[in-house]
Amino acid sequence: MSALERIKGLPDWPGRMTAPVAAAYMGISAASFLSRYRDRGFREGANVLWARAQLDRIIATQFDLPPPAGQAAARDTTWDDFEGVNPWDVDLK
Repeated sequence: MSALERIKGLPDWPGRMTAPVAAAYMGISAASFLSRYRDRGFREGANVLWARAQLDRIIATQFDLPPPAGQAAARDTTWDDFEGVNPWDVDLK
């Protein structure tokens, strides 16, 4: 039985996926998936796995969507435009 046949009985996509399952999740062929994302996988013994959360972030980035619910952005940039001194940090004499 293939990995894709095994997941049909699950209530949702697994948290960790092999390349064929991750490729199906992404909607592309296994060959395309491996050519694009092989280096992002995590080796565990003889298996290479990709996390569902990781794939969700890739999809969100591709379509310029906000990060999936419950997943913080890779880096907080809300203060990047701030220059100067915080008035509460100044020694008031």
